[in-house]
Amino acid sequence: MIRAWLIAVLFVAGCKKPDALPSSPDEAWLEGRALTQGTPVNGGTLTIRLPLEPAGLTRLHDRFAEGTMTRITVGPVYETLAGRLAEKWSTNDEHTVTTIELKKGIKFHDGTPFTSGDVKATLEVIIAPDNASTVLRTSLDLIDGIETPDPHRVIVRWSRPSYFSEYTLVSSVPIMPAHALEGEWDTLKVHRAPIGTGPFRFEKWEPGVSLSYVKADDRAHVQRVVFRFVKDEGSALRAWERGEFDVMTRLSPANWRAMEKQPWSWQQYQRVRFSENTYSWIGFNQRHAMFRDVDTRRALAMLYPAELIAKNVTLDLEPATTCPYFPGSQSCDPEVEPIAFEPEAAKELLKNAGWKDEDDDGVLEREGQKFTFSFLVPAQSVRMAKLLPIYLDVLKDAGIDAHIETVDVSAYMSRVRPHDFDAMALSWSSPTDVQDNFQNFHSSQRDDGSNFVGYSNPEVDVLLEKLRVTWNPEERIAMEREVHRRVYADQAYLFLTRTPTLDAFRRNVQNVKPSLAWYDLSSLWISK
Repeated sequence: MIRAWLIAVLFVAGCKKPDALPSSPDEAWLEGRALTQGTPVNGGTLTIRLPLEPAGLTRLHDRFAEGTMTRITVGPVYETLAGRLAEKWSTNDEHTVTTIELKKGIKFHDGTPFTSGDVKATLEVIIAPDNASTVLRTSLDLIDGIETPDPHRVIVRWSRPSYFSEYTLVSSVPIMPAHALEGEWDTLKVHRAPIGTGPFRFEKWEPGVSLSYVKADDRAHVQRVVFRFVKDEGSALRAWERGEFDVMTRLSPANWRAMEKQPWSWQQYQRVRFSENTYSWIGFNQRHAMFRDVDTRRALAMLYPAELIAKNVTLDLEPATTCPYFPGSQSCDPEVEPIAFEPEAAKELLKNAGWKDEDDDGVLEREGQKFTFSFLVPAQSVRMAKLLPIYLDVLKDAGIDAHIETVDVSAYMSRVRPHDFDAMALSWSSPTDVQDNFQNFHSSQRDDGSNFVGYSNPEVDVLLEKLRVTWNPEERIAMEREVHRRVYADQAYLFLTRTPTLDAFRRNVQNVKPSLAWYDLSSLWISK
């Protein structure tokens, strides 16, 4: 329905200037390669459509830290030590002391000078045990002391060495002013009105409508950035057709393909497709008896019709994956093959796992428990609305009674975090190619961490712990590949696909440079 509507819209829009349309899109447009051209121009407003609204504007608080939308929207405001705030840093041979020399002359957006006290305050609120900051604290809980001998030097002492702790300290922590972190953690104003040192500063947030930033200094060309929150895809497409967005983000595969059929789209917009470090997965709650054994989870993977879904839902735009690490790295074992779609073999595996239809009602049971469960799905997820009915039909044929339970996207994570689900789907995204999978797969993270599915394997625990104290690249690669092999063999997740970014920029938006961290909005300009 949406695809048919978009094609119709593009046809109407394409008829506006028929003599100006090129005969066909070029290779770069078809591939979604961003082009850089022109001379920088200052000024203008860049309006970006986002399909979801962040719950907050900080990555320090657990309630907001996991969302991709939060990472995207706070990116232009905050900076890390490695990003710009540190002149240099070093660690002693034992990896127990990290010394950071800060750059001088930097100020926060409220005019407060940036000093070592701000770094210390930011780290202290993260490691405070009573604060809901476990997402970052998991990587920084080995901090044993923070010293600030002068305004531009920070010394961090570690209780024991940790590769990921050092990396997180300099590369992943957004530094905030100390005065903004004073008070009750859950209600700090800075969670909704960020104060950073980045190229854009916070202007205003109209909940349910938009978020706007303005240029903070000469690093940015665009005067104002406005994020418009439009959840409904149909409404977003109509607003796009009216010319309300300079950047249309998160296009569905159907709409990406639909653009290829209309001249208007390649005349007015440049498509951008790039691989983020993002993968999608289905999670079965392993705290529940029906999902606790590996054979049942492997059978569920064997019943997933990957090729059919690739053809009808993702339109061959999302490559299948088996790996929790960045595919462009050496951390993924190339010998790991995806579990094939084999319904008959899956039925036999379920039988061996104790599942039988004892009362001939078409639904399997084991030890008196019917194989019946619900799939928790955000109501706004167009992708899952298409994908799950196909999968559930196959499950039904195998004797598994699964149904869809929809909730508003704003309530989705409030069900996932306390493990109030049978099955659900998520995507993990990282702005870098260095990943610590400890909080996702270590058994200690089943209660308060991001191990929402309750996965537990003592051998994987040991590997994840060793990775934290290993600096040798070759040894790290070997261990990460072993983590990959084991979590896939266990079907910790039903790994789905690598989800690329599919966006469209108005052609007068110049110097588009995608990266794992999304786009550097300060590098963009709008030509006249």
